[in-house]
Amino acid sequence: MQKNNFTKPDRGSTPQPDHIMLSFCGDPRYEMAVTWRTDLSAEDGFVLLTDSKGEQEKIDAICRVIESDIDISKFNTAILKNLEAGSSYTYTCGDNNNRSGEFTFTTQEENCDNFKFIVISDQQVGDPWPKPDYSPLKNMLNFALKRDPDIRFILTAGDNCDDGQNELQWNGMFSGLDGIVESLPYMMTTGNHDNRGFKKYLPEPPEGKFYLDHADFFDEQFKYSYPLNGPKGFETENYSFDYGNVHFCIMGINEPQLVGDWAYENLKNSQAQWKLGCYHFPIYPAIPEGQNDDGYPWLRKGIESCDLVFEGHEHTFARTYPIKGDAMFEKPSEGTVHYQCSTGSGGKRSNERKIWHNAYYAQEVGTAAYALVEVNKGVLTITTCLADGKIADKFVIDKDNDEILPPSLPPIFHETRMMYKGSMPQICAKGTVCEAVNGVWFAPFGVLCQYIGAAVSKDGNRLAVDMFGKKAVFTEGSNTADVNGEEFDLESTVYMKNGQLMIGAKKAAEIFGIRCEHIEYNNILDFETDIESTPLSKQQ
Repeated sequence: MQKNNFTKPDRGSTPQPDHIMLSFCGDPRYEMAVTWRTDLSAEDGFVLLTDSKGEQEKIDAICRVIESDIDISKFNTAILKNLEAGSSYTYTCGDNNNRSGEFTFTTQEENCDNFKFIVISDQQVGDPWPKPDYSPLKNMLNFALKRDPDIRFILTAGDNCDDGQNELQWNGMFSGLDGIVESLPYMMTTGNHDNRGFKKYLPEPPEGKFYLDHADFFDEQFKYSYPLNGPKGFETENYSFDYGNVHFCIMGINEPQLVGDWAYENLKNSQAQWKLGCYHFPIYPAIPEGQNDDGYPWLRKGIESCDLVFEGHEHTFARTYPIKGDAMFEKPSEGTVHYQCSTGSGGKRSNERKIWHNAYYAQEVGTAAYALVEVNKGVLTITTCLADGKIADKFVIDKDNDEILPPSLPPIFHETRMMYKGSMPQICAKGTVCEAVNGVWFAPFGVLCQYIGAAVSKDGNRLAVDMFGKKAVFTEGSNTADVNGEEFDLESTVYMKNGQLMIGAKKAAEIFGIRCEHIEYNNILDFETDIESTPLSKQQ
């Protein structure tokens, strides 16, 4: 078949079922979905399901014809219902002439509060371009299953493939999952790469990169694979399910206003002992210039309803203290733990540990990693494992005793410290502290600007700062600043202390598009911006 001047790739659809995937589409005790792909020559498919007694049932699939950038295929999803809890089943899928091999799965037992699952993220691979190699993902998952053969399912935190609108990438991803997800439910969260595509993927180099506001091809492929209980129009990218005593809320990256309201109501209405979320972008990032303002204002209520949220995107492992309202706490009941998963394909990205990170591992060794999650009633144990057997982190949330082990106390400062995007100036800020005067927070603003790389000039009683396209001059004794030649009103009069100009922090930050808030519990003056660039001054 020829389409768009491309020949069907060697991983393209055929009459034989491929891309076979097991998933939870409802209650894991009684329901399961099987999804697979064929070409158009195959008849509408069905599953032959055999229970432990040898009794067989035929379940017709929901069949859709989907046209991708390089192929036209038939996607089949069979919804297996009325299953018995805690029972093993064998199935094959396909049509009368083209059948898959036999695969087995086991449903969740009744009253389940002791089980394991794994979380992976950013397993996308771009090379080689015409036929991406997902063998690192396969090797890592096989290692995990050999180490813990009682794993019940796989959860992802997004970026399941490199370019979600180009089918060659999904062909690659399923080559890495072949022999695994036919029997182990695969529960995906969408990331920005799942929204991404190229108008012309082949031949290399690709052309016309774009991002969608709706993960179109993902939604088409997996429309019936997951519970249809998300916000209208975005159900496949957003869904929730219970497994045992845990409620999982899967949040996509599109339409955060809509998703935020849905997630909050969804979590509020759950009576599960544990509430775990999954969202691709880290709320408290490890990328030095990272920010969270594009989605978190709308998602905050929902995410802060979770005990823990799995995140990805940055190809680095990082774990926060329990956080609520940007304050860092000690006890799990006081906030949400943000668990930033390592990459499932091996990472080489330069990140840093921030003040909000309780634990951190810069995964630049190129070895894939995953998180093993063990649920034991009111105790949750999570271990980040590298595919070479090394352990990057292991910690416990004990809900019954309201503690995290090993113990780690969040910072509570006696003198108010400055923080920019989670990083704190230390040696350059020695002896300079912030203070509140008549309800206004003052900061040695020039010190902060120096620390983050702005061009700063100190001349007697004057401070000049050149940063993010603005040049501001502050003068001791003045309640205004000169900003690009225009007068700008400050909160209060600038004064000198310990050799540094003290400037009203909120208004000074506002000049450069920066927000400033005081985090009372930790006593931190927090400077934050959605600008993802550095103000580093160039050598002139």
